Amino acid sequence: MAPHGKELSEDLKKLFSLHKDGLGYKKIVKTLKLSCSMVTKTIQWFNRTGSTQNRPRHGQPKKLNARAQRHIQRLPLGNRRMSAASIAAEVEGVGGGQPVST
Repeated sequence: MAPHGKELSEDLKKLFSLHKDGLGYKKIVKTLKLSCSMVTKTIQWFNRTGSTQNRPRHGQPKKLNARAQRHIQRLPLGNRRMSAASIAAEVEGVGGGQPVST
Protein backbone atom coordinates (compact mmCIF):
# COMPACT_ATOMS: atom_id res chain seq x y z
CA MET A 1 0.00 0.00 0.00
CA ALA A 2 2.64 2.52 1.00
CA PRO A 3 6.42 2.55 1.28
CA HIS A 4 7.83 1.12 4.49
CA GLY A 5 9.13 4.46 5.72
CA LYS A 6 7.72 6.98 8.15
CA GLU A 7 5.61 8.83 5.59
CA LEU A 8 4.31 8.48 2.08
CA SER A 9 6.48 9.70 -0.77
CA GLU A 10 5.88 13.11 -2.33
CA ASP A 11 4.37 11.48 -5.43
CA LEU A 12 1.74 9.76 -3.35
CA LYS A 13 0.94 12.96 -1.48
CA LYS A 14 -0.05 14.48 -4.84
CA LEU A 15 -2.69 11.76 -4.95
CA PHE A 16 -4.56 13.34 -2.03
CA SER A 17 -4.52 16.82 -3.55
CA LEU A 18 -5.87 15.48 -6.84
CA HIS A 19 -8.60 13.62 -4.97
CA LYS A 20 -9.55 16.78 -3.04
CA ASP A 21 -9.79 18.66 -6.33
CA GLY A 22 -12.51 16.25 -7.37
CA LEU A 23 -10.68 13.94 -9.76
CA GLY A 24 -11.90 10.36 -9.86
CA TYR A 25 -9.75 7.30 -9.22
CA LYS A 26 -9.30 6.48 -12.91
CA LYS A 27 -8.11 9.99 -13.81
CA ILE A 28 -5.68 9.95 -10.87
CA VAL A 29 -4.37 6.57 -12.05
CA LYS A 30 -3.73 7.95 -15.55
CA THR A 31 -2.03 11.17 -14.39
CA LEU A 32 0.24 9.57 -11.76
CA LYS A 33 0.68 6.26 -13.62
CA LEU A 34 -0.11 4.12 -10.59
CA SER A 35 -2.22 1.00 -10.28
CA CYS A 36 -5.93 1.46 -9.65
CA SER A 37 -5.87 -0.75 -6.55
CA MET A 38 -3.02 1.27 -5.03
CA VAL A 39 -4.87 4.54 -5.52
CA THR A 40 -8.13 3.24 -4.06
CA LYS A 41 -6.50 1.53 -1.09
CA THR A 42 -4.32 4.55 -0.29
CA ILE A 43 -7.25 6.98 -0.40
CA GLN A 44 -9.44 4.67 1.68
CA TRP A 45 -6.61 4.22 4.19
CA PHE A 46 -6.16 7.99 4.45
CA ASN A 47 -9.92 8.54 4.91
CA ARG A 48 -10.01 5.88 7.62
CA THR A 49 -6.95 7.05 9.61
CA GLY A 50 -6.75 10.73 8.65
CA SER A 51 -2.96 10.58 8.48
CA THR A 52 -0.23 9.92 5.94
CA GLN A 53 2.05 8.18 8.46
CA ASN A 54 2.45 4.42 8.46
CA ARG A 55 1.50 2.56 11.60
CA PRO A 56 4.22 0.59 13.38
CA ARG A 57 4.25 -3.07 12.52
CA HIS A 58 4.30 -5.91 14.96
CA GLY A 59 6.77 -8.62 14.14
CA GLN A 60 6.88 -12.23 15.17
CA PRO A 61 7.96 -12.61 18.80
CA LYS A 62 11.60 -13.54 19.28
CA LYS A 63 12.28 -17.18 20.01
CA LEU A 64 15.74 -16.64 21.48
CA ASN A 65 16.88 -14.22 24.10
CA ALA A 66 19.87 -11.93 23.48
CA ARG A 67 22.28 -14.20 25.39
CA ALA A 68 21.37 -17.23 23.29
CA GLN A 69 21.75 -15.23 20.05
CA ARG A 70 25.27 -14.14 21.02
CA HIS A 71 26.10 -17.71 22.00
CA ILE A 72 24.98 -19.04 18.60
CA GLN A 73 27.06 -16.42 16.81
CA ARG A 74 30.20 -17.43 18.74
CA LEU A 75 29.80 -21.21 18.49
CA PRO A 76 31.17 -21.68 14.95
CA LEU A 77 34.28 -19.67 15.79
CA GLY A 78 35.36 -22.30 18.30
CA ASN A 79 34.40 -25.40 16.32
CA ARG A 80 33.84 -24.95 12.59
CA ARG A 81 32.52 -28.52 12.10
CA MET A 82 29.64 -28.17 14.54
CA SER A 83 26.29 -29.49 13.26
CA ALA A 84 22.96 -27.69 13.53
CA ALA A 85 21.69 -30.37 15.93
CA SER A 86 24.60 -29.86 18.31
CA ILE A 87 24.15 -26.07 18.15
CA ALA A 88 20.44 -26.49 19.00
CA ALA A 89 21.31 -28.76 21.94
CA GLU A 90 23.77 -26.22 23.31
CA VAL A 91 21.33 -23.33 22.90
CA GLU A 92 18.70 -25.21 24.90
CA GLY A 93 21.28 -25.60 27.67
CA VAL A 94 22.12 -21.88 27.60
CA GLY A 95 18.48 -20.88 28.10
CA GLY A 96 17.21 -20.00 24.68
CA GLY A 97 13.58 -20.26 25.75
CA GLN A 98 11.64 -22.40 23.31
CA PRO A 99 13.49 -25.27 21.61
CA VAL A 100 15.07 -24.35 18.31
CA SER A 101 13.96 -26.46 15.35
CA THR A 102 16.69 -27.67 13.02
